[in-house]
Amino acid sequence: MYLAALATAWVVDPANCSPFGRMQGVFSTGGEYDCLYAPTRIRDEPGSTTPVPGNISAYFALRRSGGLRLPLSTILAPARSIAVGGFQPSASLRAAAQVSAADMQPDFRRIYLDDRGGVRARVQNPRLGRLLEVLGRAADERAFWTALYQQDPGPWALEALLDNAPRSGPPRVLERLGRDGRRYRLHTTANLETWGTWTLLGTAVISHLHDTGAVTDLETAMEAYLLATILVLDRIPFTVGLLTPKSASPTVDIDVEAEGRAIATRVGRLLRAPPADLWAELAGTYFPGEGSKTDDRNTNAFAIAADGDLLSFTTSLGPWFGSKRAWFGAGLAYSYAMKSGQLFEGQTHDVTEMSPLIIERDGRPWLAIGAAGSERIYGALTYLLLLKLALGLPGDMADLMMTPRLFPKDGKVRTHRDMPQSVQRHLAGRGYVIDLTDYDSRKHLGVVNLVERVGEGRYRSGADPSSSGGAL
Repeated sequence: MYLAALATAWVVDPANCSPFGRMQGVFSTGGEYDCLYAPTRIRDEPGSTTPVPGNISAYFALRRSGGLRLPLSTILAPARSIAVGGFQPSASLRAAAQVSAADMQPDFRRIYLDDRGGVRARVQNPRLGRLLEVLGRAADERAFWTALYQQDPGPWALEALLDNAPRSGPPRVLERLGRDGRRYRLHTTANLETWGTWTLLGTAVISHLHDTGAVTDLETAMEAYLLATILVLDRIPFTVGLLTPKSASPTVDIDVEAEGRAIATRVGRLLRAPPADLWAELAGTYFPGEGSKTDDRNTNAFAIAADGDLLSFTTSLGPWFGSKRAWFGAGLAYSYAMKSGQLFEGQTHDVTEMSPLIIERDGRPWLAIGAAGSERIYGALTYLLLLKLALGLPGDMADLMMTPRLFPKDGKVRTHRDMPQSVQRHLAGRGYVIDLTDYDSRKHLGVVNLVERVGEGRYRSGADPSSSGGAL
């Protein structure tokens, strides 16, 4: 199901998805958990940061695992049909194509724009259809790359394409007792190319704040979330927005519990501080000023349930349409090493911004959730966990996802317009600048997808109100 959905997203969501992009995932099958990391690898050429694709390697890794019930050609057939037959572009794709048009190479631009520069009413991508056909019938990854390379070598050396093996392993886990008295167990990817560790750290901070009684009302809870988010983002070993490493050897090998308690203590102190003291301390973080500006576009997240199994995967190729260069009608991934101009010690894979998450409740898989949106991926997930685990709000997660959110971005507090006025007044009184936004994919607060077990054999899914994504 996931591979079929991913391939279809390569066709209809090309601004965020590509076979030449990267992916991260965590999944629970038969009660066992595993992760798959397929980030783009940095090409081993002096001075080159052109990333080698990871999505294709992951496709073949999943096939080798023996978990597929259908051949790849059958799984890919719907996507290939849409690529060849054409589709009506969504409002989000129209916006992305218009914004990116000036930077797209001509062969890429012709796929989505007509001779007058407008977005085509119907998009057809036969070359991408050809790629999907080759992928579906290839005996293995080497045969796939060789077939493509013989037809069109593009910007690649064949040897580079054949060397980006994905990695797998057990997820990182955090256990928590919710406000409802139920036990929650969070599972996420925790390598350097993901937000996973930091999502667990943010959840630990929120949990400690609740346990110590620091969150007493909605207004305080919203400020506590903002402060926790700022301090955790300030703690990550990369500069927010640029992903420039802060040290020669960045790591996610941290004590989540200890650091969570320390940051929660600091948040509690700042909640009690007068505004002047609060902002004197925040001035030493990444948050204030123009330096914290980041992209408003990135990534696609998938959450799927089947026969009691759960899957949460995220895929990305960087900014809209990646590097704005195409091969076989698909965008080539943009490397954050290109953006930062800096590689850290021992770096072999591109740094990404993903955080797929699966949560157990009372010992049973309960929720698969993921998000898109750079650092807002982390923010959207921890915000929803604040509502459910710390504040104990009732309702399904698909309902909570529809409630107004806020996030510290670009030196302001980006806030949905329907956030309660009491929260807006409280934050303004504390010195925060409120940046109101609608539920809009061009100025969002993290784009979430989820599927939740709501009863025995019963599931509910949800897609973010700021996106054109879907829930089935």
